[in-house]
Amino acid sequence: MKGGMNNLVRQAQKMQSRIAKVQEEIGHKTIEASTGGGMVTAVVNGNQELLKIKINPEVVDPQDVEVLEEMIVGAINQAMELASTMMNSEIEKITGGLNIPGLF
Repeated sequence: MKGGMNNLVRQAQKMQSRIAKVQEEIGHKTIEASTGGGMVTAVVNGNQELLKIKINPEVVDPQDVEVLEEMIVGAINQAMELASTMMNSEIEKITGGLNIPGLF
């Protein structure tokens, strides 16, 4: 029984190491999402850090700042969601869909 437990611990450690490597690799990838038909674009990395906001000058209307603000928030939220989905998908490939507490 003890040998089985040691093997399980070793497998968990390998899995944790693979997850850490994937997280690092994904952290270097960028994800782009836009709203308003491309008027506002948010670029985030796999670590869900906002890297850049692109705003088409046509959408800048001093009389209607609220619409621009909504598009910015929407683009950022969409990009963050895509980054999270990408990370979860890659981790599921390693864990086989198992949710192992404390592993990541």
